Amino acid sequence: MKFHKKYLLLFAFIITAFTILSSNQAMAQFGKNKVQYKQFKWKFIQSKHFDIYFYQGGEYLADYTAKVAEQSLDSMSKNLNGKISNRIPIIVFESHNDFQQNNVIDVFLPEGVGGVTELFKNRILVPFEGDYEKFKHVIHHELLHAYMNDVFYGGSIQNIISRNITLVFPLWFNEGMAEYVSLSGMNKENDMFMRDAVINDYVPQIEYVGGYLAYRAGQSFFSFLADYYGKEKIGKLFNEIKSSGDMHRGFKNTFGIELEKLNEKWHKYLNQTYWSDSKLRTEVTDFSKQLTDITKDGGFYNIAPEISPDGKYFLFISNRNDLFDVFLARTEDGKVIETIIEGQTTPDFEELQVLTPGLSWAPDGRRAAISVKAGSEDAIFIFNVKSGDRQKLPVHMGNISYVSWSPAGNELAFVGTNNKQSDIYLYDISTGTLQNLTDDIFSDSEPTWSPDGEYVYFTSDRGSFTENSMIPADFNMFDYDNKQKDIYSVNTDTKELKRITNIPFSNQSYAKLSQDGNKLLFISDVNGISNLYLMDKTETGFGNMRAITNSQSPVDQLSISKDGKKLLMVSLNKGGYDIFMMEGPFDRQLDIDTLPLTQFVQTQRLNRELADSVGNKKAANDSFDSGDTFTSADTTKDSNLTVYGDKIEINFSSSYKDSSYKSATSYADSIYKNNPNFRLSGNVNPDGSFVINDYKVKFSPDFVYGNANYSSFYGVQGLASISLSDMLGNHRIAIITSMVIDLKNSDYAVGYYYLPGRIDYGAELFHTARFLLYNRFDGRGEQLYRYRNFGATLNASYPFNRFKRIDGGISVQNVSQENLDNSQEPIIKKTFIVPSLSFVHDNTIFGSTKPIKGTRYNITALASPKLGNDGIGFTSLIGDYRTYFKLADGYNFALRLSGGASWGPNPQRFYLGGTQNWLNREFENENIPIGNIEEYSFSYPGLPLRGYNYDRISGSKYALLNAEFRLPIIQYLILGILPIGFQNIEGVIFVDAGTAWRNDKDLKLFTRENGVFQSRDLLTGMGVGSRINFLGFPIMFDVAWAYNFNSFSKPKYYISFGYDW
Repeated sequence: MKFHKKYLLLFAFIITAFTILSSNQAMAQFGKNKVQYKQFKWKFIQSKHFDIYFYQGGEYLADYTAKVAEQSLDSMSKNLNGKISNRIPIIVFESHNDFQQNNVIDVFLPEGVGGVTELFKNRILVPFEGDYEKFKHVIHHELLHAYMNDVFYGGSIQNIISRNITLVFPLWFNEGMAEYVSLSGMNKENDMFMRDAVINDYVPQIEYVGGYLAYRAGQSFFSFLADYYGKEKIGKLFNEIKSSGDMHRGFKNTFGIELEKLNEKWHKYLNQTYWSDSKLRTEVTDFSKQLTDITKDGGFYNIAPEISPDGKYFLFISNRNDLFDVFLARTEDGKVIETIIEGQTTPDFEELQVLTPGLSWAPDGRRAAISVKAGSEDAIFIFNVKSGDRQKLPVHMGNISYVSWSPAGNELAFVGTNNKQSDIYLYDISTGTLQNLTDDIFSDSEPTWSPDGEYVYFTSDRGSFTENSMIPADFNMFDYDNKQKDIYSVNTDTKELKRITNIPFSNQSYAKLSQDGNKLLFISDVNGISNLYLMDKTETGFGNMRAITNSQSPVDQLSISKDGKKLLMVSLNKGGYDIFMMEGPFDRQLDIDTLPLTQFVQTQRLNRELADSVGNKKAANDSFDSGDTFTSADTTKDSNLTVYGDKIEINFSSSYKDSSYKSATSYADSIYKNNPNFRLSGNVNPDGSFVINDYKVKFSPDFVYGNANYSSFYGVQGLASISLSDMLGNHRIAIITSMVIDLKNSDYAVGYYYLPGRIDYGAELFHTARFLLYNRFDGRGEQLYRYRNFGATLNASYPFNRFKRIDGGISVQNVSQENLDNSQEPIIKKTFIVPSLSFVHDNTIFGSTKPIKGTRYNITALASPKLGNDGIGFTSLIGDYRTYFKLADGYNFALRLSGGASWGPNPQRFYLGGTQNWLNREFENENIPIGNIEEYSFSYPGLPLRGYNYDRISGSKYALLNAEFRLPIIQYLILGILPIGFQNIEGVIFVDAGTAWRNDKDLKLFTRENGVFQSRDLLTGMGVGSRINFLGFPIMFDVAWAYNFNSFSKPKYYISFGYDW
């Protein structure tokens, strides 16, 4: 299996390189777009071990990133007993929208991805989204990935190939370790999640953990190992895995028992931890009414509830239909009335900000506002709930979230992020004016209005800094402990700030006021679980804090009716999120005065007391020098939607600075001092700031692979693949060679791609050689012909948005045909110039291997003008329309309409019959449908048309219909003889129908022979098939029958390689 994994990985890399060269994004038939809306002017700074890349306005974030990275590296080097060998590049983006425009990672990074680390150059990419505590955690999390890449793999894919490294870490190890290290073990948020997982019994064995659970369960597993065996064992585990080259052996050597036994101990620990105090708490359904149900409605997220002013309806965001949409439902029973906004399929609603949702009703109950991603930046839309009419407001910022409509109806409060800070803004709808209410470096979120409209209440990490005059001139967020979030208010006229809560070691959020303004409702996790609390207004502010829920599961994202009688909230429920409604929240009381603490919080308190008793002001479990707040780092769309954390109260009256950065770097200095990669000079200015350097394009290899041999019969044979790019991925070079005998018989190509702007450009030089064996049936027998194609292409792609683009290109091809069995036959050569232009639309949703929902189409025009003896003289128009319908999980219906027409003295030839990549292929008349240079260069297959051979019918025009019902057959199959398993074997029932013709007047779809009605030019086939992934290769098996509307043919069998359309 080690051999298999390594060479499958290598094969994937080489195929990727060929794809980059021959099917780059600019000329791909389908696919969504990564749009570079901005022109980034890149610069970089260098700390001792990191190169930090940033662009205009990002100097502050770059400096912060460098300091956090150095501190985190020191912690990892010290606690994991290893050291890196190479400098690590970190690319910093000022917003998530900018982050999505990167060219380092080819795939689009949705809003659930908060950071990413790649292995070609071991680059880290991180976006700033307004919260420094989250930003710090993501940097540390991603650095652990880069650290592991360097320690275990030498920091690049090239090293994996050249050093024959076969070690592969499962997702739960990679992500669980990154969370454990960056969060110093467990944190409140993960403790809440694992409580839900244990109580609802969805914690699998650790080796079978995947998806988002890999982050949460993995963190819990490593935290358990550290607590049970000692934290030093985690560093020993790294060393044992590195020395043995095997993860399982590393666990056995470190802990003395197999991973399976460790898993049993972990599960026992989980059950003891969470079941022991479960009876002390109540279920959410005990104090509220459940309005959504992930077990019945589908999806996993029902979030961002926003109740209407009259309390009868509510808006919410859900992925019950696979994508995130906005729904309107009744508060009476949660019944969905209609879908208000379909998200993620149009440019205006690319993303609905599900991690920081901003839905808000207008006081009139007819309109609502929402913050979304719309192209290059976030936007605010006002929409009519009944008619659906929409208006985009002229607010331009990198990130916009948490929209809240004022009681008077004339203003919107929201959180906006620009460059280095997030603030509370007010937008006047009537005048279009915008004002910043907070305007400082601290992170603000979740604004809500007081009933009289004079104040905006919000959540912030500013501590005691309620005036700008209190902030020192040399203030730096790196030196600031921002682990505690509290509730604040700001006067909308005077901008005076007041601190409402100050609750050490906890997070407060989502403030809501009673209609008379005398009671404040909010969320706090002070006991270890996010519960609802009330405070009463007094002459000096708000006081008398008391809990009104004692929930087993955390609550989040509050919305309250205008009269204060109905409260909507989100709660974690069986691994997903549901919406619940509480009646009379401001009148609610509990029978207990203080909520019972979770075991996690009890342990934290005990550790602090022990640490204080020996004079250590840090928490005893803070061995990794990291904060405890969590937000998802490099997760997929299944990322957690809530933010909690353990906070530390500090006294700002004396000093906000400490010496942690200077002391932290001392250990790293001692172990890296002899590595020349880390010996820098001139990287720091006299004042201690980093020297800012202009970015210059320098190519370096992503991977280089070559394999050559010599045969006395065939000469030199070999395969070589080289991929080069600059640090930002904006400039790429790909070189591919496949050597057989000599240059005339080989394939080789080189391509350069220029990607930094909105228009992507590509240029390629290529040579291909193909050999076709013809049976001439004229006495000459079989003869071998060689077709050579040498030429160049220029192409460009202009994306209108994520879903639509125009592709254009021009190629010059010199094609020759040579009879290798008859040297007397003259070599035929022709030169073609082929311009093309395509319009592409794609908003499909993919399942594991193919689209399951949405629509994609491609309309292409191409031509080859007649130029003397060269050229061919045709103009063609080809269209391909595909639409997909999800019927249920795993069950889909797919419909495809395609066709083409070609005109001119020598029109393009379309041929129908067979299927793509048919391995056991059969040709009509037993001959390949290529007889000359023109057909070799421009013949176009209309596929699939199963039930027939290749080239069953051809012409200068064609039309083809494909309809497929796709369904699951076997989820998992293990063979009894061989240790081989098959997962997700799928089935298909299909109908194909098409025709091709040259003259319209000669086309006759049906005929009647001997009184029997049957098809003539219309070819129809139908059948069934299965789809299997065998050793990483997708194999399709189909059996089809041709049908002439009177009878069926004998079955025809198809074995092909690839995926369904």
